[in-house]
Amino acid sequence: MGGIAKLTELTPLESWMAQKIDVNKLSLPALRAYQERAALAGLAYAAERSAFYRYFYQDTLLEQIRSLADWDKLPLIRDRDVREQGSRMLCVGQGDIHRIVTLDSSGTTGIPKRIFFSRADQELTMDFFAKGMTTMTESGDKVLILLPCARPGGVGDLLAAGLERFGAVPLKYGPVDDCAKVVALLFRERPQVIVANPVQMLLTANYYRQKVNEGAAPIDLRAILLSTDYVADSLKECLAEIFHCRVHEHYGMTEMGLGGGVSCSALKGYHLREADMYWEVVDPSGRSLPPGEYGEIVFTTLTREAMPLIRYATGDIGRFLKEPCPCGSVLPRLDKVKGRLDSPLDLSALDEIIFAFDGVVDFQGRLEGDELLLTVCCLEPGHTWQTKDIEKALPCRAKLEIQYGIRPQMYQLKKRQININRWRR
Repeated sequence: MGGIAKLTELTPLESWMAQKIDVNKLSLPALRAYQERAALAGLAYAAERSAFYRYFYQDTLLEQIRSLADWDKLPLIRDRDVREQGSRMLCVGQGDIHRIVTLDSSGTTGIPKRIFFSRADQELTMDFFAKGMTTMTESGDKVLILLPCARPGGVGDLLAAGLERFGAVPLKYGPVDDCAKVVALLFRERPQVIVANPVQMLLTANYYRQKVNEGAAPIDLRAILLSTDYVADSLKECLAEIFHCRVHEHYGMTEMGLGGGVSCSALKGYHLREADMYWEVVDPSGRSLPPGEYGEIVFTTLTREAMPLIRYATGDIGRFLKEPCPCGSVLPRLDKVKGRLDSPLDLSALDEIIFAFDGVVDFQGRLEGDELLLTVCCLEPGHTWQTKDIEKALPCRAKLEIQYGIRPQMYQLKKRQININRWRR
């Protein structure tokens, strides 16, 4: 049955992690010991097999890296390294590459980023998706996937394969391209779980609410899983109110193998894919920070075969939480990602403020000098606020306009960002 469950259950990642590291009961010391062995073995593997890592570590005394306590002595790998040297990071032959994901550049270099995966690498992702989805999904559940599904080995395809492993029924649609079609599918198939991009899900939810208000029978949804972009608490609250269900978050990126972490039933941070990656939060010098302190999120792949990434700096801002998870797990938790280091404004703060206003389904922003020009999108008039209400709530000088109806950019599955008009600066 759908609805919001009352109990907070232990994350299923805990028993999965114990099995993967071969212990009867998971403990943090056992996990760290496993990660240390895997990280050191992975470092040796990459230094031996990869032309990039042999060159990258030529000024680093690898024999001095004896434990995870030494890990922050290794240099960070940046986005530009992957763009410029990605093929030299390979540790397998071209015949062992099963899937290549090409990410277009959003910077000035124009060089696309290519991430390489072996069949074994993609198997690990399916394994994580299968276990992570049991946080909110049961055997027999229908799961509507509103993420890219067309390409074999893509995120929707791997998610569907993971769901089938425990008897769930994936409904592969793809990114939202027509709200009317998606909502009609909701009413026809009546899924128990939906996986979607946050803004596309909010747009769909508002359209769905219109149809329910017109007399359509509401669906009995258990959970929504949001992925591919920052998720504002105000947006989650709106979805929970419309569908009367739990709203979970997934943290991941292609470089992680698509899967990184997922919130448990407590909905207070992400439990991470700790058996396949070692995670850090670092200061600008690359030094690891303790729980509670914000910095850049960095990860090291522990089980990646084709293209290991060692201390890859994500550009995301976050922190580890100090307190144990209410679900009872010993696994560490990553707090909600706050935004990007390269963003001129705190997009997460803007999201929290703007999506708290009723009826807002999207917004676009452009910074001209010290003024933020915002276009806020609503499906229809009828909201209780005026433009000056949002302008006053924002932490900077802003000028706002409202657009009504569905706009083409709402169907684009890209991370939103604040653009800078440099000609006016």
